[in-house]
Amino acid sequence: MITSATKLAKILASVEEKNKEFKKSTKPQQRVLVAQDVLAQIKAKRYVAEPGEWAYPFYSEAMRALPASNESAQKLFANQSIKTCHVCALGGLFMSCTNLNNNTTFTELEDALCLGHSLDGGEKLSNGLNRIFTKKQLILIESYFENEEGFFRSEIATKMTDHINLFNNKYPNPQTRLKEIMNNIVENNGTFVPSKLKVSKELSYFKLLGKEV
Repeated sequence: MITSATKLAKILASVEEKNKEFKKSTKPQQRVLVAQDVLAQIKAKRYVAEPGEWAYPFYSEAMRALPASNESAQKLFANQSIKTCHVCALGGLFMSCTNLNNNTTFTELEDALCLGHSLDGGEKLSNGLNRIFTKKQLILIESYFENEEGFFRSEIATKMTDHINLFNNKYPNPQTRLKEIMNNIVENNGTFVPSKLKVSKELSYFKLLGKEV
């Protein structure tokens, strides 16, 4: 945990400025800001990409007890009480939306362990993630990261299976795969566009299985 009061004050001031920018932004701009924050947290080694997870926080050794239920999740992450977070693509988006929109408590972050059920049920998430991203977009993002093995696997059209497999075969490393997805969102002004993913068209899933198309 950060012990320097001056250093912590500077970090919290920076977070507050980002919050103000986020609130003034349009929804497409907010989606870009969230994706950029995911990329920044990966670079800083604060996020660990892990298929099968939602958003699973790891707390610093300095914490002797879990925070109060109404403690700000954003502040816990900023002061490194939450040292790292293991995330899937949606978990990364949820955490970064929390970093930019201080409306999520410790208890609500813990509830993100069941993020798929919340999204599927149309629940309004505390940080507004599913108000700035459509459900269709979130399903696509999750499916491309999880290689159709995730929560929404039954909702992806069969015609997309080959492309999803190609993407996962080209980027077997979850960290790289998460970065490619987030870069795609940034490059397309806040929209995830699978057709623009850097996937070789020369290799089809069937050829990988030794079959001709």
